[in-house]
Amino acid sequence: MGSTGARRTSDVRQRTGDDDWITREGVEIGLPRPTPRTVRCELVHRVTHATADPPTSGRGPDVGRTWAGRGRDVDVTSERPRGRFRFLALGRLSCSAVTEIPEHLLKRSKAAKAKAEGGEAPADAPAAGSSSAPATVAAAAAKPAAPAKPAGPPPPKPDIPVVAAAKARKRIPFWAMATLSLLPLWTFMYVRGLTFKEAKVSGPLGEGAEVYTANCSGCHGAGGEGGVGYAFAGGEVLKTFPHIEDQLRFVYGGSQAYANEGIAVYGNPERSPLHNTLAKGQMPAQGPTAGGGLTEAQILAVVCHERYTLSGADPTADYLEEYEKWCSPEAPAWVGLEDGSITFDNVADELEDTFVVGTTPAPGHAPDAEP
Repeated sequence: MGSTGARRTSDVRQRTGDDDWITREGVEIGLPRPTPRTVRCELVHRVTHATADPPTSGRGPDVGRTWAGRGRDVDVTSERPRGRFRFLALGRLSCSAVTEIPEHLLKRSKAAKAKAEGGEAPADAPAAGSSSAPATVAAAAAKPAAPAKPAGPPPPKPDIPVVAAAKARKRIPFWAMATLSLLPLWTFMYVRGLTFKEAKVSGPLGEGAEVYTANCSGCHGAGGEGGVGYAFAGGEVLKTFPHIEDQLRFVYGGSQAYANEGIAVYGNPERSPLHNTLAKGQMPAQGPTAGGGLTEAQILAVVCHERYTLSGADPTADYLEEYEKWCSPEAPAWVGLEDGSITFDNVADELEDTFVVGTTPAPGHAPDAEP
């Protein structure tokens, strides 16, 4: 009969009948081998005689008895001391290697089974949660080692002082960023507001400034300060031509035409010093019939610019009447010259209290002269 597995060492089972057998289980035999395992054997034989006498020898194969052989059958042919029994039988001893389970683990197993079935645990069974040194060692030996956890990433290196200080510095608030984003627009508007923008003057004064820059500034200066020709700034034009009609005639024909007609002094004959006709060189003619490139309206515009803008005539006081007749945007002389209804030849007929302009040279008038 083969091994029946791990059982208590005191279990004894007996059967009777035609084939009477007595089986003693749990005979533990320690082998003289360098191993911690235990051999469990079952002696199986047919009973011919049995007694309950004590063993005849103190060296009976009881628990702890060392037997030679492991995992093989041994024939028994004579009466041998067997611990509590003596047998006279023919039989065999079967041995197989098993693992010994300590007594306290069996008690714990029975207690757990009784608890699962709803019964009461045996009195001598240890508590299910109790533990002992052998149980701990056995559980530790039976439980497989847990797999090693993978190593995590290394901790980050500490920031250098410069970076740490930058991280600790207070951030710019959102509203400040919105304000700063508008700063370029504000700067543009501010500079634009400070930039002086000269208002464009309409009428003869506005157009006269353009004509002067293109045709007259080279000789008389951009601001009328003078150069090759006479200066216009500081009231000089008003001293030479107290009446606008004399200046229009001179610009139209030029100084050479006056010299050809024998007119040695142009403009105001009472001016001091006098302006001789060719004292500053030749003044080129500007009128269309005299060989110039300006229209009569353009000549009026540039003369108005020289008198009011460069020389400083006051259009609200002494020169108010002249300004309203000749140089304002609604002046009848300017409007008539623009649309062609008035010319230098008929302007005296069209406008009251006006000297003849004409297109040919003529001497100038004194400041107190009347038309």
